[in-house]
Amino acid sequence: MVAEREAVAGSDRRPANGGRGVEVKPPRLKLGLNVYPMTTSWEDVSTQTRMDILRRVGRRVRAGDPRVKREVVILADSVSRLMVVTSEGLKRADLRPSVGLAARCLAQKGRERQAGSKSVCGRAGLEFLTPALLHELADRVVRRTLRQFEAVPMAAGEMPCVLAPGSSGILLHEAIGHGLEADFNRRRISTFADRLGKRIADKQVTIVDDGTIPGSRGSIAFDDEGADSRRTVLVDKGRLVSYLHDRISAAHYRVAPTGSGRRQSFEYAPLPRMRTTLMESGPHDPAAIIASVKKGLYAEEFANGQVRIGAGDFTFYVKSGYAIENGRKTHPVKDVNVIGNGPEVLSRITMVGNDRAMSRSWWTCGKGGQGVAVSLGMPTALVSSINVGGSRG
Repeated sequence: MVAEREAVAGSDRRPANGGRGVEVKPPRLKLGLNVYPMTTSWEDVSTQTRMDILRRVGRRVRAGDPRVKREVVILADSVSRLMVVTSEGLKRADLRPSVGLAARCLAQKGRERQAGSKSVCGRAGLEFLTPALLHELADRVVRRTLRQFEAVPMAAGEMPCVLAPGSSGILLHEAIGHGLEADFNRRRISTFADRLGKRIADKQVTIVDDGTIPGSRGSIAFDDEGADSRRTVLVDKGRLVSYLHDRISAAHYRVAPTGSGRRQSFEYAPLPRMRTTLMESGPHDPAAIIASVKKGLYAEEFANGQVRIGAGDFTFYVKSGYAIENGRKTHPVKDVNVIGNGPEVLSRITMVGNDRAMSRSWWTCGKGGQGVAVSLGMPTALVSSINVGGSRG
């Protein structure tokens, strides 16, 4: 267990030149949103209870298949107390729980070895880790690891790519979401800097950043500048309608802050940051989306992504995916990367499914040398063409 105590105070220093300065108003407490459903605080959970959880998951992973030779289970929890006081007379206080559980396993078949991992995370107390969730985590990590024994290389080239619901939203976060943070646009680094109010995607595409989803790892009652958290629509039916703002960028654009001024701790300056970034559901049946592809890639999860935030150029390793042949998912694939440009990929989304799913994986976003907790999600979506780098010609 990690218990963190943070205090952030607005400056009340007066100018050294003898001027009158700014009058500092007496602080008044303003309550935030209730977005952390916690029944049992981690401060009240014993070490023995934590060990029981770890052993329970570990035993189920090991029993999942004779080919599993080793397992590692990690539990991290915290309860953070934060206070923000501004020179405008605003005081905010918050108690933020967090829990993350990850399982890894190593399997061996003959002389071949494969490793896999899976995690779940949220802002909640002990009640988050239900027996059903523990079993699901253990079973999924075993299935994912063993499936890699069946994976085969895939031919490289430009082809359609179906993004699976949930965790494939990391592509949305990295390749598009960062480009919609207002500091990059205010400094004209982002390719979206001159596109506010313009159409950047199909009408099926609506993208939001929401800090108010109960229990989501990216949710916050208020940001680190004291601004209320909120649901911010970034792309509305294909049209770019907003950036993510802290106080500085909001003043520059003459709009209200979006509750996106976040920092790792009081030691860092707030920056416009994502919270829970997701694409809303569209009109299509997911099965029909897959059936529309003659030959392509079904991408479930990505890893080891690299992104040039300004231009939006990216490369991602496909951690889990399938080949699509004649409208059907066939064999698992390995040694596959996708390469492209975020704004271009956004413009190439031609079908959006009606099955939006949230990822509960252990996501932490890095920017400016600091990391903050985030989450993401999306429905099944078809990118009409993307560059797939495979190991087979």
